Amino acid sequence: MTKKNKNEKTQRQLEIDQLDEMLWRSTPLGKFLSTIKRKASKVSRSGAVTYKKEKRSWVVRIPSAFVFTGAKTGGFQTIVMAETRDQAWEEASKCDEWEILDFFISHMKVFPQDPL
Repeated sequence: MTKKNKNEKTQRQLEIDQLDEMLWRSTPLGKFLSTIKRKASKVSRSGAVTYKKEKRSWVVRIPSAFVFTGAKTGGFQTIVMAETRDQAWEEASKCDEWEILDFFISHMKVFPQDPL
């Protein structure tokens, strides 16, 4: 096969691929997926992206029933610095200062104080 024939064959294949793409985009599913891709590309995160785990503030809440038998209201919370949820729970177990909550806590919760 000569170089000219090879170039012509490559050009025809590119044209066929472009026609296939145009045909796909004209189908309902193709239109739907292309709108999703466009919308997703518009979403951007403000601020710098960090992949390194950093210590942050975690709120740890426990119901008063964990401490007092038969208690029906209230609970306790503390704020600790940790990298992960599990580490926050470990740090909270070592903490001796807990804030008393006046609203009902049904189960133990560990969540970031300032979500990303």
